[in-house]
Amino acid sequence: MLDDKEARIETCGLSGNEEAVEKTLAIPERIEGYPVVALAADACCDLRSVESIIVPEGVSAVGNCAFRNCRALREIVFPSTLATFDVGWLRNCYRLERLVLPGGLPKIAPSLFDLASLRTLSIGRALAEIVPGAFAKSNLVAVEIDADNEHLSSDGKAIYTKDGSVLVALAVPQTSYEVVPGCVTVGRKAFSLFEGLTEVMLPDGVQRIDDFAFTRTGIERFEAPVTLQAIGERAFFACSQLSRVSLNQGLRSIGDNAFTDTALEGLCIPATVEHLGNPIAAGTQLTYSGAQATFRIAPCAGDDAGLASSAADATGAASRLMLDEQGGLYRVAGDGVHLVRMLEPTTTVYELRDGTVAIDDEAFAKHAAIERVVLNEGLKTVGKAAFRDAHTLVSVNLPSTLERLGDEAFLGTNIAALRIPLALTRIGALALITEGARRGTAEPSLRHLEVDAGHPRFFVQSGLLIERMDNGAQRVVLCTGEEPDVTVPDGVTAIASYAFSGVRRLRTLRLSEAITAVDVRGLAFDCWLERIRVDLSEPHESHSFFEFAFPNTSRAALQMRHAFGTPNFVSAEAIFKHYDNAIVNRSGFDAAEEGVQLGAYEQGKLIVERLCDPVHLTTTNRGMMDSTLRGHLNEICIDIARHDDKSVIDGLLNLGYINTDTINGVIDAVGAVQDASITNYLLEQKRRRFGAATIDFDL
Repeated sequence: MLDDKEARIETCGLSGNEEAVEKTLAIPERIEGYPVVALAADACCDLRSVESIIVPEGVSAVGNCAFRNCRALREIVFPSTLATFDVGWLRNCYRLERLVLPGGLPKIAPSLFDLASLRTLSIGRALAEIVPGAFAKSNLVAVEIDADNEHLSSDGKAIYTKDGSVLVALAVPQTSYEVVPGCVTVGRKAFSLFEGLTEVMLPDGVQRIDDFAFTRTGIERFEAPVTLQAIGERAFFACSQLSRVSLNQGLRSIGDNAFTDTALEGLCIPATVEHLGNPIAAGTQLTYSGAQATFRIAPCAGDDAGLASSAADATGAASRLMLDEQGGLYRVAGDGVHLVRMLEPTTTVYELRDGTVAIDDEAFAKHAAIERVVLNEGLKTVGKAAFRDAHTLVSVNLPSTLERLGDEAFLGTNIAALRIPLALTRIGALALITEGARRGTAEPSLRHLEVDAGHPRFFVQSGLLIERMDNGAQRVVLCTGEEPDVTVPDGVTAIASYAFSGVRRLRTLRLSEAITAVDVRGLAFDCWLERIRVDLSEPHESHSFFEFAFPNTSRAALQMRHAFGTPNFVSAEAIFKHYDNAIVNRSGFDAAEEGVQLGAYEQGKLIVERLCDPVHLTTTNRGMMDSTLRGHLNEICIDIARHDDKSVIDGLLNLGYINTDTINGVIDAVGAVQDASITNYLLEQKRRRFGAATIDFDL
C-alpha cells in the first residue's frame, strides 16, 4: 500500500499447475478497491508461460526488470498514463513481437531495438522525438501511431512529422521506398544502416537531405528532385553500391564526405553549389584533372566557356563553380574568383589562375602531394587553414597584393622561406607554424623570412618576425632559428603561440620581464642555451637584470624547458626556481647519462654563487643546497682542488661550510690527493681565520 490510498504490485506468483495458467496476464486496475499505480522491480518476472501482458491504465511507474525472463512473452501493452520506458524491463524476453509503447512516452532511443524479435510497434499520443538512427536495427513489419498524436504521423512504413514535411525515420525495412508527396526534408539518419534498401524515390518538393540520411544503405542510384537545395554531411557515406548520382541545378550545398566510399563512376556538380564539402567523395575512383576527368562541374546556362569567363565579369555575378584541367575548383563570387579547393590528390605543382582574389578555407588542407604553389598577383586573401597539414608543401610565394593570411594558413607544412609584402597586414594565429615546430619532432622549416622595407606592421630583427600591434606594443610572431644569439627587442610585450617551438640552434637569449603574455608554447625552444639574460622591469635588490647559465645536463635541459615553455609570462623569480632545481640535481635521468652529469666542482661553484646572492631562493631549494654542501663537502673540495679555484674555497669559508669543525677534514681530504696548492691555501686560511699559530706538520 502507498499512503493507504494506492497499491503497488510487488510480485506475481503462480499457483497450481503452471501449464494451466492463462496465457494472458491482465494486471488488474484495482485491488480491493485501491487503484494500482506501480509495479515493483521484478514484479512480473519469470512468468515462463505467459504470452501476453496488459498493463492497466493508471500505472505510472514500473520498476527495474519488471518483466524479465518472461521467455514466452509475445505481446505487451503499456497504458497511456505511463511516461517512461526502459528496454531493461523486458530483459530476456526473446520472443516479444508486439509492443504498445507507453502513451505518455515523449522520446524513442535506439535501445528499443535491443528487442530483436520486435515486429509490430504502436506509438502513443505523446511521442514527439525520435533519436536519429533509432530505427537502424529495426526488424518491424508494421508501425502505427495513435491518431491523437499531435507530433508524428506514419504511412505504415516510415514516420513523418504530423504535417508530413519531414521524414523522420524509415521504421519498417524496405528494399524500395517512395517518399510521400509534401515531404520537404529527409531527416538525419532517416534511412541509415538499412543495407537492404536499394532504391528511394524522392518527390519534387524535397529541399533538404540531412546528415547521414542514407549512410551505409544499399542504394544503387540517386536522382535529386529539381527542388533539392542541400545535401548534408555523409548523406550517402559508405553506400557501397551507389554508382550513379544525378544532381539538380539549383542545389546550393553539399556536406563533407557526402559521397565518400561509394562506387561512383562519375559525378557532375551543379555550378549553383555554393558550399562543397571537404572531401566530398574520398575513397572513390573519381578523377579530377585532365580531359577525361570523371568529376566535373555542370556550367550555368550561358556559361559554357567555364573558366574562360573573365574575372572582370565576376563582380555582381551569381556565385558559381568552375573546374580547371589540373583539378582546381574555383568559385565566382561577388568580389571575384576564389580557389575553393584542390581536388586532384596527385598534384605536386600548381599555379593559381590569373584573376583569383582569394583562396578559401582549407583549400589545400591535408593535401598529400602538393610541393609547390605559385600564387598570382591580385590575390588578396589566403583563408583559414588553407594549407594546413599539407606536409609536402615546401615552396610558396606571397604576392605583393596579399592583404590577409588566415589562422593556421601554413600550419603543419614544411615551407622554407617567405617574404612578407607591404600589403599584408594580418597574419593569423599559427599561420606560419610549420610541421616541426608544431609537433616538436624536428626544427621549424621556415628559417628564412624577409619583410618588405618600410612595412608598417612587421619587421625582422635578431631572427625574429615581430608585429607592431594596434595598441603600440610589439609581439614576436616567429623565431626562425637562423641566428644563434637572439635579443628580443625592448618594445616586445607578447610572444605568440609556438613562436619559439622546436627551435634547436639558439645559443644565447636576452629577453625582458616586460613580456607579460606568452601564448601556448611561445618560448618552447628545444635546445640547451649557454646563457640567458632577463632584463627586469624594475631593479630588484640592486639587480637590473639576471643572467642564467643552466648546467649542460639532461635534468637541467628539462628544467630550462619548464622554465620557459610552461609559464604564460616572463618572470625571473619563476626561472630561478627551475634554475635552482637544475643545480641541486647533479645526475642525468639514467645510467647512460652519467658521462654528462654535473661535476662536484661545477655544482659546488653554482651553489656557492646562489647562496652568496640568494635572490628569489626558496626555502626548499635553500635547504637542498645546504644539505648538498654539508653532505658532500670533502668531495666538492677535492674537485675544487683539481680546478685550482680558490674563489670557491673562499665562498665556502665565508658561508661557514668550512669552519673550525670541518677544516681539518677538508685539509686531510685534499692533502690525500697531493694537491699542494689548495692544501697550502687551506692551511693559510686555517691560520688566518681560525687562529692556528702552531706549525701544521700535515703539510
